[in-house]
Amino acid sequence: MPVTVSCWVRGRRCGLVDVVLEKDLLGPTESVGRPLIELRGITRRYANGTTALAGVDLVIGPGERVAVVGRSGSGKSTLLNVLGLLDAPDEGEVLIDGHPVESAQDRVRAEWRSSELGFVFQRSHLIPALSVRENVLLGLRYSTTSLDDADQVVTDSLRAVGLEHKEQARARTLSGGEMQRVAIARTLARPARLWLADEPTGNLDSAQSLEIIEELKRRAAERGAALVVVTHEPDVAARLDRVVTLRDGLVVADSADVTTSPRGPDEDRGDLPMRGRRPRTRLTARLVRTLRFVAQGITSNAGRTASGTLASAVAVALAVTALGLAQSASGQVTELFDAQRATQVTAALAADGTSDARWPVRVDAVAEFPGVTGVEHWRYRTGIPVANGALAALTVDLVEVDEDPGPITDTAVTWAPGDDRVLAEGEVLLGTDLARRLGVAQLDVSPEITVQGEPFRVVGLVTASRSGTATGSAFVGPGATGDLAASLSSELFVETVPGAARNVADRLHDLADPFQTTRMTIHPVLEPNAFRGELQDSVSASLQVLAVVAALAGLVGVVFVNLLSVSSRTAELGVRRAFGARRSELVTLVVGECTALAVLGAVVGLAVGFVAIMVVTAAARWQPMFDERLLLVPLAGALVFGLLGGLPPAIAAGRIEPADAVRS
Repeated sequence: MPVTVSCWVRGRRCGLVDVVLEKDLLGPTESVGRPLIELRGITRRYANGTTALAGVDLVIGPGERVAVVGRSGSGKSTLLNVLGLLDAPDEGEVLIDGHPVESAQDRVRAEWRSSELGFVFQRSHLIPALSVRENVLLGLRYSTTSLDDADQVVTDSLRAVGLEHKEQARARTLSGGEMQRVAIARTLARPARLWLADEPTGNLDSAQSLEIIEELKRRAAERGAALVVVTHEPDVAARLDRVVTLRDGLVVADSADVTTSPRGPDEDRGDLPMRGRRPRTRLTARLVRTLRFVAQGITSNAGRTASGTLASAVAVALAVTALGLAQSASGQVTELFDAQRATQVTAALAADGTSDARWPVRVDAVAEFPGVTGVEHWRYRTGIPVANGALAALTVDLVEVDEDPGPITDTAVTWAPGDDRVLAEGEVLLGTDLARRLGVAQLDVSPEITVQGEPFRVVGLVTASRSGTATGSAFVGPGATGDLAASLSSELFVETVPGAARNVADRLHDLADPFQTTRMTIHPVLEPNAFRGELQDSVSASLQVLAVVAALAGLVGVVFVNLLSVSSRTAELGVRRAFGARRSELVTLVVGECTALAVLGAVVGLAVGFVAIMVVTAAARWQPMFDERLLLVPLAGALVFGLLGGLPPAIAAGRIEPADAVRS
């Protein structure tokens, strides 16, 4: 029997041809008159206890044009979702070409959606950030159609709905009617045999509604596809050949007398025939398709790209800055520590009795020794009475110095306002602890104290010093202690050039006391690297902990941003599933996007972190240190934020049910 049909070869339309159908050519698993899709005893219940479908039987033949009507809540959308394999029934079976579809296997349903089904949703569900052409290509890329002539297929589909002039326009700029036409074009581009439309005219006026329905009928007829339209509009239902009425999840009326012939014993209930099955797509092909969608998603949505990149960039920048400053700070602190301690020699001198009190400490000989840059000699007298009138009276250590205590002993002095900053006769410096005990607080009023009954004007406060007892002592100049007993102990503080401290320490006793009239105890001289490791580890550990905390906080931020992104894209991801995307493809898509944004954020974060290190070290006058190993931080950040940060939203995307998503 000669019949004119549309010819498709490997997913490409080659035109209309006249063919003769011979029964013997159909093979044992194909028979003339077999229903395209058949529902048997379909029951669908929801978690809230609602029974949307209660044992529905329905047969749709090839090329039929069917309207599904009923009140709200009668089960129309659920029926359409079951027909479109968007939803799996709780009971019953779905048969396509007489063969049951394994509803519990998501992969099988995804393959059938990609090869046999086309959808026109009530809200069109275009991706706003993509162009009209890219939205139409979305449906085409998930189908089994060859992409060799994809451009021509898209152009023909848009021309068919009168929107070829809008090909490069963003979907967000279209009117409601234009969006619905693009949704139809998206289905036209696919070689589907069953078209499903859920309230396609719900948001359109009467004129647009009739125009859309006629367009669907005409195009479905051209393709030889069956058309099922869910509608609540009588005018729309009247324009279709068959009307199925639902009430409380049951088919209560069907304008066509369609019966299902039982399968004969020779019909195979095993594997589905190759006709209509999607050939197994190679892993590389799916990967290339996913990478294309990843690049498309990043380039098309500037807001989402910026937020994802910023979340990763902030975390990487904080981590890089903390680690970089850890290196710079530890290096700076330890260098200062070593530079000071490794160039300092401290010696304590003591006499056994008053007969040895007037030892000739040769400070000048020490100062002239090669490598010595400065000397301070502090002579101690203990138990000296000091009083602030009737306010307080104490016994303290009195320190006699030849020159004002200064940098050699790391002594910090706060001088009285207007003072010449020289400790003269009749003047005293008080340690801050001693001044507090004596009740001396204001230097601007020239306070006076008595030292063993003699008046002294307080001209400054010693706030810090290398000597641990300085803040509790009083300092006077040479000759101010003539009436006091001789000093029996003193300390010699020597500053040297780097590397000379050890040599000076070895010669110090001979230099300062050539007659060996005192006992001299020299504090150990630190080597240049003494305590460097311990101090550096302590400083580095603190900032490394900060880096880890920043990274963890950044990871939480990345996950939060990515979850928000997936939540806002529920409809888009549902449409992808409706057109045949597997769950694994959505997981790969989301992880791919998160990884790409994490890489971008890592690059930005590295640059920001480097600039931050330079700014902070310059402000602190440190020597900046940027270890090349810090370049591994952005790489690690990209992997961690991309994979770990993308995994929770990817799992959320994979759990999206297309039936729920397209209703959102």
